[in-house]
Amino acid sequence: MAATRAEEEPMDEPRTTARERADVQDDDGLLAFWQAAQGHLGFGRLGVVVGEQSDDVVVPPAWTFGVTAEEADAEVEAVLAGRKTATSGPRAAFADLPEVGDVGIVLDGAHRPRALVRVTAVDVVPGSLVSTGHAGAELGVAPSEDALERWRALNAGVSGEVADEVVVERFEVVYPTDGPAPAVD
Repeated sequence: MAATRAEEEPMDEPRTTARERADVQDDDGLLAFWQAAQGHLGFGRLGVVVGEQSDDVVVPPAWTFGVTAEEADAEVEAVLAGRKTATSGPRAAFADLPEVGDVGIVLDGAHRPRALVRVTAVDVVPGSLVSTGHAGAELGVAPSEDALERWRALNAGVSGEVADEVVVERFEVVYPTDGPAPAVD
C-alpha cells in the first residue's frame, strides 16, 4: 500500500487520477467510495479545499486479496468481519515498504470497493520467523501451529520455500466501521 500523504511528502512517481485507473472496473464507484470514506480519516470534505472536479482526485491504491473472484469475496468479508487484520509478501516484491498510516481500498471479486484499511504495523522478518499470531491474523483464524503451516504453504514460492525476508503488515478497517459497505452512487 503506497503512501497517500501527498501533502506531507513529494512523490517521485506520477500520480494516477481516478479516471486513469485501468485496474478497477468501476472508477466512479471507487471515487464515490473514497469520497464517502475520507471523512473517517479526518479529511472532512476535501472538495471545499481542492475543488469539486473529480478528474484530479487521487484515490488510495486499490486491490483484491486472493487470486480468484471467489477468494477475493471471501477475503474482503473476513476483513469486514474483523477476522483478517494482516497481510504479507516477499520483501523483494516491494519497491517501497508500506508505512504505518498508509491507506488502501480493498475490492471484492467484482472489483467493487468494500473497505478502506489503514496500516497499523509493518515489519520485515525472516520468512522462517513469521509468527503464529501473524499467520492467524492474515488467514482470519485463531493463532496456531496449523495456521502457521497453512500460511507457509500458501506463501511458498516456486522453490517450495517461503522468502528469506517477508514484509508483514497489520491493518485496521477505517470504513465502513460497521456492517457491509454502503452502496455508493
